[in-house]
Amino acid sequence: IVGIAARNTTYLTSVALGCFFNCTPFHGVNPCYQEDALSHCFRITKPSVIFCDGHDYEKIRNATKSFKADIYTISEHIEGVPSILELLEPNPKEHFYQPEKLTLGADQTVCIMCSSGTTGLPKAVTISAHKLMFENPVLTSEDIIYTSTALDWMSGLMITLFNIYMCCTRVITRQPFTPEHFIELVKKYKITNVTISPVQAVALRECPLFTTENVSTIKLLNCGGGYISKQTLAQIQNTLPRSMICFGYGLTEAGGVSGYFGLERGNSVGKLVPNIRLRIVDDSGRNLGPNESGEIWVNYPYHWAGYYGNPIETQRIYDSLGWFHTGDLGYMDEDGFLYVKDRKKDILKYQGLHFWPGEIENVVRELTEVLDCCVVGIYDERFGEVPGALVVKKKGGNVTAEHIVNHVKTRLPEQQKQLHNGVYFVDSLPHNNNGKILKREARDIFKKLMKEKQTLDR
Repeated sequence: IVGIAARNTTYLTSVALGCFFNCTPFHGVNPCYQEDALSHCFRITKPSVIFCDGHDYEKIRNATKSFKADIYTISEHIEGVPSILELLEPNPKEHFYQPEKLTLGADQTVCIMCSSGTTGLPKAVTISAHKLMFENPVLTSEDIIYTSTALDWMSGLMITLFNIYMCCTRVITRQPFTPEHFIELVKKYKITNVTISPVQAVALRECPLFTTENVSTIKLLNCGGGYISKQTLAQIQNTLPRSMICFGYGLTEAGGVSGYFGLERGNSVGKLVPNIRLRIVDDSGRNLGPNESGEIWVNYPYHWAGYYGNPIETQRIYDSLGWFHTGDLGYMDEDGFLYVKDRKKDILKYQGLHFWPGEIENVVRELTEVLDCCVVGIYDERFGEVPGALVVKKKGGNVTAEHIVNHVKTRLPEQQKQLHNGVYFVDSLPHNNNGKILKREARDIFKKLMKEKQTLDR
């Protein structure tokens, strides 16, 4: 196994192709992880070679001390440390090279991704060749594509593959995403196809430079990986009146599940992609009907090898009949459109009554001065998990905690859905690299702010 913990660069494609041609799986890990998280991820797969940026060399070296790995820099090279440039030197044997065959066929594991890690440490998700090869009907060789993600996310991997087998042009930048830099790239390179996260979409919406004139070349904007309000999508569509907006739903473990072009269905994540089956089930595994909420199960026509080195977690999510138990709660309407409500494990209980943080978050996001929010439950032995909200408001926004609490009370009158623990304003919420809110860290922030307020009130 080859490890990759590097930011975007043209050399990443060379590493990925080298691994594919040799049938050597690579394990993509977010280079922004702290040392303990990197150590956790790489201890699972124990790669013999790791590619990283010179900036992260010491962090990677310390994180992999428990096993022997050769570390190569892929950028920001360091004197005395091996670099990818050495491997790219011409070799007379390359003229006679033949790629290795997939000994297990399309079910063979060709790469390993980390699960999102929003509620705990990431797991190592195996990805087969079968899952990576599918047709993209909206891309042509004339398209110019962009995403900020690298090979540690499925979106970055798929864009890399589209760049190769759809023969389109990809714009790669070393700079992290900012709306200003993104708009500069769109104008300079006439980007036509964009894949961004919900957090990036909100930042784009708020940028004064995000005008129809500045982004007129965009034909398709893909957004996924988390919740985005229909208000945000509508505002983006107003700026991109001649563009298609696609919002979808999928899992690292299983791949794409659904997608939809347009905004007519509000917050639906669309209809099922071809060749998969889906069930909505109750806690006993009984199938539910239209507009009945339950856990989403999906089934694909190919084998999944599971979480690398973790058969127990594999059996928990993937049953003997090939159904993925996603852990997501949702429902399907009469027309076959899927709606995702929340994570099953995120269900909380106040005074014995269940509530879904995501439902409250969606109501808070209706307020135009709110950029983002996260609802958490803080345990109290008298009441159970008491809801409260961390809120990021627009720059210069005047919305108050009282206004937010009252808005929720008006829209969701049930007692268990009230923000009994109040609202705290923060500059930002903890997100992973793909824009998903890290619930555990958010809860810790809320508890800290609660404690500080209680100290001041004494």
